[in-house]
Amino acid sequence: MQTVGLIHTLEQCLNRMQTVGLIHTLEQCLNRMQTVGLIHTLEQCLNRMQTVGLIHTLEQCLNRMQDQQCLNRMQTVGLIHTLEQCLNRMQTVGLIHTLEQCLNRMQTVGLIHTLEQCLNRMQTVGLIHTLEQCLNRMQTMRMMRSVALCFQRSR
Repeated sequence: MQTVGLIHTLEQCLNRMQTVGLIHTLEQCLNRMQTVGLIHTLEQCLNRMQTVGLIHTLEQCLNRMQDQQCLNRMQTVGLIHTLEQCLNRMQTVGLIHTLEQCLNRMQTVGLIHTLEQCLNRMQTVGLIHTLEQCLNRMQTMRMMRSVALCFQRSR
């Protein structure tokens, strides 16, 4: 991904997280989701986010997700119920201290199709407009590459 100039600022953000010793890298977390086969078009999605200049750092993006209404709705459908708790803890420590645990639990329940619904609701309060559009496109894809493959290209 680096060769085509994608997700430059996301890498910077992850480097900062690694410096404070929170999660080693997002790649390691996403590698654990590989067995359920997630997000074939993550590369395209992150490219679009970079292009429109939204979400310059993941930390700022997560700070905008403080409205818990959509996350509460995710909990009612039975998928990723720990994501809400995870994000609540992020607000306390400022960074993604429990994201790794959260992603590990997501692997046991399968695909995160309710994340799209969550982001659709976030759009009504003016949050992450482009990410929601990208995830809408992602859900139309049936054959998904592993996220690890995308991150390997960034090296």
